[in-house]
Amino acid sequence: RLLLHDVSHELRSPVARMRLAVGLAQQQPEKLASALSRIERETERLDELLGQMLTLSRLESGISSESSEKLSLNDLLATIVQDANFEAQAVGSNIQFKASHEVILHGHYELLRRAFENIIRNALKYNQAGESIEVSIRQDHQALIVEVRDHGPGLPDTETQSVFQPFYRVQGTDKPGHIGYGLGLAIAKRAIEHHQGNIVLSNCEDGGLCVRCSFPLSITSNSSPIAG
Repeated sequence: RLLLHDVSHELRSPVARMRLAVGLAQQQPEKLASALSRIERETERLDELLGQMLTLSRLESGISSESSEKLSLNDLLATIVQDANFEAQAVGSNIQFKASHEVILHGHYELLRRAFENIIRNALKYNQAGESIEVSIRQDHQALIVEVRDHGPGLPDTETQSVFQPFYRVQGTDKPGHIGYGLGLAIAKRAIEHHQGNIVLSNCEDGGLCVRCSFPLSITSNSSPIAG
């Protein structure tokens, strides 16, 4: 019931803004262009929200339409970082990607893409302007580890588990112009656990938040050090 309430609230807000835009266009035809622009933005937000909700629903039910395949984790992360860097550059920041190993793993490409895209974009959202975000892959004898570290305000220690709940938001952390639905980390956690992994959030001693994702070596193959 709580989830249904939250979903209804999140859907109602953009729909209400679209109705206002339609009313404005009807009453003031000279403002049709701006009304259509508003409707377009709200449609995109609805599409994003529905996509996130469908992904979360698949993960919650344990059903995924994506078949498991061999994929390059390095290539997947590099593509996400490259795309996100366009947004980072607009605020004078950048995202650095380092990998000690070339990693091929068995997994669901779309679920992992959504998981890491949500984590990296979340870091970008809260990162201090002008600071770098570090994304890294490393491997030890026990696990494959992906870390994403930002230079933002971090999280209260009491919130590091709560943020994995669907639609949960930490009070006072939203930035103007950044609309979040509280689904990104919920999806990331379930997608990573779907791959037998785990995700841990911790505050860095010198500021910022570190997101550490660990996977068993059993889902990897042909992992080898990167030369140079």
